Formats: sequence, structure tokens, C-alpha cells
Amino acid sequence: MRIAPNRSFNSKRGSILLMVLVLVIVVSYVLTKFIERAHVEVQGEGYYVERTRLRLQAWSMLEVAVAVLADVKTIDGALFSPTQGWRDPLDYAQVELPEGMNVIFEFLDESAKLGINELDEGSLFLLFDHMEFELDVSQTLTNSLLDWIDENDEARIDGGESEEYSSSEMEMHPSNRPLRSLSELSSIIGFREHFFDEFGFPNHYFSQLAEMLTHHPVTALNANTASPLALEALAGLNEIQVETLNDYLAGIDREIDTDDDNYFATGGEISDVLGETEAGVPISNQISILTIKVTVQESGSAYSLIGTISTEGQPTENSETGELQYPFLFLELREEAGMDNVRPS
Repeated sequence: MRIAPNRSFNSKRGSILLMVLVLVIVVSYVLTKFIERAHVEVQGEGYYVERTRLRLQAWSMLEVAVAVLADVKTIDGALFSPTQGWRDPLDYAQVELPEGMNVIFEFLDESAKLGINELDEGSLFLLFDHMEFELDVSQTLTNSLLDWIDENDEARIDGGESEEYSSSEMEMHPSNRPLRSLSELSSIIGFREHFFDEFGFPNHYFSQLAEMLTHHPVTALNANTASPLALEALAGLNEIQVETLNDYLAGIDREIDTDDDNYFATGGEISDVLGETEAGVPISNQISILTIKVTVQESGSAYSLIGTISTEGQPTENSETGELQYPFLFLELREEAGMDNVRPS
């Protein structure tokens, strides 16, 4: 006798298989999302671990640079120029890096420029005139800048205090304090129009200004490192004097950054090379403020630390530990701007 197939049993078995397949799909989806999230968290944790590790290395390398500068200053009495031999601190100190690590040192002599907060009305006007602005524009730039940094609320002619800013489209009002960065100029009447483009980015006039001025308190140009533009516009040197100075610094081969480069070790040497100069801002032969940028590269990532020091100090001894302290004062210490400091190098 032939037994008929049990359709009810087959239907139940098919339903069970379908449920198992759906469950497998759901579990696979959940597992995939879990793995993706775990991968992201591991990457994030790795970012902070890498950031911390490279930060420590950058601090160590900055310490090496400062120690080398202190040694050179002790020997020579002052810092004049990288030509003294401190351009490569690792070579000077005979420090060997771990395998796979690379360190880049960058030095910016802030005293190759003049402090924008230190300039008086006459110096500012002549500076803007040298940049070939019209007389009325030079006057507006001069007075609006002085109104921004002075302590009073009395507006100069063509300048601007809070009342003038309130009646204009400017979002900010005068801070009545020294500038803390040149980018702050974008908030001052006249500067936004002439030193920034329509999108608020610095233009070529700003680049020229940044080549000559700094927000740091520098009162004398270092002839060893100042640009020709700064020497002409601020110190009053003529083209022949600037060319003579550069030829002296370049050495016999007339090429910068070679072994035979010179530097002025005394003020008298500057006078011997340049002769008489027109009245302008003071010219020095020493570095008074120096910015040091250290970038550590390893395993495809990089981290940068930037410190600005004043060199006008003397070595001191810690009364508690007896340790000799560096003859420098840190004015600024910051990381490279942005959240991606630990980035692919």
C-alpha cells in the first residue's frame, strides 16, 4: 500500500529552514556591524596612543634643540645665526635616532622682523608708503592699527574705536591691547580690504607684511637673518647696501647655506660692511626671539611641536636641585594647528 506524503510535515520543515536562514542573515549583519564598530574604536584608540607616543618624542627633540642653543650661547655669548653651527641639533649633539624615525627641525628668527606693536605712527606710515599704498590708505591703515592696540577709546583721524566699528560692517571692536597674531589684522578697519581677499584669505600684501613684521616684541632687526624687504622698508638701507650685506653673509662662493657662510658677531662688523646708513629702526646682530618647530615622523605618521623662546636671559641655578637652567624663556608653546597632528607623513 502506498503512503501519501505528509504535506503538513514538509510545510513545517520548510518554515523552520526559512527561519534558520533569516536568523543567519540577521546574525551576520549584527556581527558585521560589530566588527566595523570595533575596527573604528581600535583605530581611534590607536590614534591617541600614536599621538601620545610621538608627542613625547617631539618634547625630547625640542629639549635637544634648546640644549644645543644654550651650549652655543654659552660659548659664543649670544645667538647670531644658524651659521654658528646649530642648524642641525642632532648632528651637533651627536644624538642617534631610533630606527625608522625621522626628525625635522625648523628655525624662524622672529628678530629678522620687527614687532608690529612696537612701531610708532611715523614708522608705520613709512612702511605702508614703501608698500606703495596711496597716502590716504597709508594714513587709514596707520591710525586704525594704532587705535586697535592703544588703551584709550579716542579715535584718531581716519582711525576707529568702538563707535566707528559699530557703524560699519566689521564684526569685531578694538581690543585696545597689542596684537597677538598678524591674522588679527583681518578684524581692523582698512586691513580686511587691502590685506585679505574676498574670502578672507591673506593676499600678497599680507605676505609682504608677514615678511617684515611679527607680533612678538622685537625692537631691532637682526642683520644676519632679516629679509631685503625688511632691511629696505624698516632699516632704511638702499639696494646697494642690501646687496653688499647679502654678499658678505653668503661668503666667498656667494651662495647661502654653504660651509663658508658668514655672520655678524659684533655691531662694529655691520658698520664696517654697510658704512653710513639712513635713520631707520635699529639694526642688531643677535637673535632675540626664536621660534623652533620640531616634526617627528615615524610609521607613516607625523607630529609637530612649536615653541618660541626669548634668548635674552642668563643661565640660572635651581636653588633646590642645583641644576643649571637654560638661559631662555618660553613665550609660546603649541602643537601644529588642526586635529590631524598625527597624520600620514
